[in-house]
Amino acid sequence: MLRNRERRGFTLIELLVVIAIIAILAAILFPVFAQAREKARQATCQSNLKQIAAGFIMYTNDYDEQMPPWTGNHCGVYTGGAFALQYMYPNLVSPYIKNGVDPATGGLGGVWACPSAKGGLSTISNTYAYNYYSLGGTSNCTGAGLGAAYTPFNGPEFAYPAQLAALGRPAETIMVTDGAQLSRPPVAFVVNGRNAFNNGVWGPHQKGTGIAAPAVPGTTNQNILTMMTGRLTNVAYCDGHVKAVRTMTVISRECVMENGNWRGEMVADATPLGNAGWHRNW
Repeated sequence: MLRNRERRGFTLIELLVVIAIIAILAAILFPVFAQAREKARQATCQSNLKQIAAGFIMYTNDYDEQMPPWTGNHCGVYTGGAFALQYMYPNLVSPYIKNGVDPATGGLGGVWACPSAKGGLSTISNTYAYNYYSLGGTSNCTGAGLGAAYTPFNGPEFAYPAQLAALGRPAETIMVTDGAQLSRPPVAFVVNGRNAFNNGVWGPHQKGTGIAAPAVPGTTNQNILTMMTGRLTNVAYCDGHVKAVRTMTVISRECVMENGNWRGEMVADATPLGNAGWHRNW
């Protein structure tokens, strides 16, 4: 006669121990997975920027070694004005970039949207900004350039796009950054009302809390503010190479980010209120 075998399940304590172990492992691994995902997004952003930088260089090869203008409609002779997308630099260099423009809509293609930035925007838009004060021409129509307050980016020298021969240190001169369409040298922060938005530079990697001083308008998109106060920014230089830099090295030293925890750095260069790398011949 077979005897009934005693069956024994897990005790409550054993189950709690297993659950606790799983919770501990999840707490350890989830941040690692998040960091891995962000590293992948950052790598994609750098890849996009590498394509854009190559497009800029190919453009200069076809246009007598002149950098592309930030807009082809400076004088406003075409419908839509200077900021109409079809006239701005993304469309000017799009023939040299795969997926640069969406053929169905005429809008920007995916290469212009950094995965770390586009999630905080209402549409996929241009998330790479041109160093236009120095390279893209500030007044192609009049030839006068900016006023003395913008020193050293003032005058006729900067009225037109830069010639490659005018670049003193191509490998150290900023061409395109993570940012909102047009990036500006640190002097613009002071001249244009000490608003962090005047930097035009984003740090979409290692995002911040969105606290900047002087304070930005209360209506500002909070997602954009977290990118602006992010600690890492991808930069493409005029020789075509791309790397991630600390955001504080490319913004005004007078713009205090993260509630005073970090601010722009002052580096010895030709820009009194700025940092190395912005001036075409610094």
